[in-house]
Amino acid sequence: MMVKDSEKTSDISKGLVLLMATVCGFTVANVYLNQTLLVSTSASFHVSVASIGIIATLAQIGYALGNLLIVPLGDIFERKKMILFLLFAICIVLALNALSINKTWMMVTSLALGIVTVVPQIIVPLAANIASDHNRGKVLGNVAIGLVCGILGARLASGFIDVHFGWRMVYWTSAVATLFMILLVYVYFPRSKGENATSYKHLLMSLGPLFIKERALQQACVSQGMMFASFSAFWTTLVFLFHTTPYSYGSDMVGVIGLVGIAGAFATPVIGRLIDTKGARVASLLCMSVSLLAFIGLIRGGYWLPGLILGALFITVGTQANQVACQFTIFQLGEGKRSRLNGLYMVSTFLGGSLGSYVGLLAWSKWQWYGVCAISIMMIAISFCSLILMNIPKKTIGNFINKKGSNM
Repeated sequence: MMVKDSEKTSDISKGLVLLMATVCGFTVANVYLNQTLLVSTSASFHVSVASIGIIATLAQIGYALGNLLIVPLGDIFERKKMILFLLFAICIVLALNALSINKTWMMVTSLALGIVTVVPQIIVPLAANIASDHNRGKVLGNVAIGLVCGILGARLASGFIDVHFGWRMVYWTSAVATLFMILLVYVYFPRSKGENATSYKHLLMSLGPLFIKERALQQACVSQGMMFASFSAFWTTLVFLFHTTPYSYGSDMVGVIGLVGIAGAFATPVIGRLIDTKGARVASLLCMSVSLLAFIGLIRGGYWLPGLILGALFITVGTQANQVACQFTIFQLGEGKRSRLNGLYMVSTFLGGSLGSYVGLLAWSKWQWYGVCAISIMMIAISFCSLILMNIPKKTIGNFINKKGSNM
């Protein structure tokens, strides 16, 4: 039986938080493995690099679909069983990725991999439910360390394995690691389930009204969707930047830069504590400002390695810490609907990510690195606007619209 926040007598243990962060990191990494493999897979399948970029986009679209169709089930089903089932599915799809014989095969398996790799978004609401009210921001921040390490560590590991053993070995290695995660989850994860006794059909039908009703959810979706879009545009095109002058590096160098981003992941608990004391809005404004300044600096600094490294650090800190702030906000809307709230939120986040990957590749093809930075700055500006509009009362907006209409 799930224990309500008001009835808890003890907080979540540090060991369980560490395990949750670890499982989140190893699973979310699967969505990003392909980003450093684009050059290698394009050569293997004899297609252009621009053409193979659809694989990265499909993986994130799949992740968004998984968040929409699978994650809400955490409000009605036992979460530990769901996590174990999805981990087994991940192993199978990773093997199919490794066996890909052409671009079409890999497009399908990349989409499928994104759909089943939603384990972290089942774990995060579980962690929020177990944590106490005064400690929830800190717990979410610590779990987010695993997410960031997984996202950026995927680039480091896949780049290294690709250079030395080939891109197929990247997927086989991840499959073996996932088998180990299955064992850890089976032994140590607590049993927990949602409180809603409803059908899957009614659960999905409740998503639309829930999104329309909650302004805080709408703001969080736009805010992190655009922040993650800029993040994806940066990391998706970085491999192409490294293949041009003045760098001329291999795909493994993207992973090295990713190490810097992993170091920045440890800022998320700091943001979590800031949220617990100052509020999520202050934290979001700080995160957006950090990312915006980073992209402004990268317009010129991107062609200078120390500047690029510093920019990667700040972009990672800003994006991932903003995710913690947004999740904290939506989890305050109710315990019994946290899986659905998180599912809707992550759908928008990864739709933003897929948009960022696509638009980033398009900007690179037309305007190179300057175009990538410009489009990323525009997306962060939209994120800023969402936060500002969220804090304008509905009545004020309505009066403004009516006044404009009467003047026409």
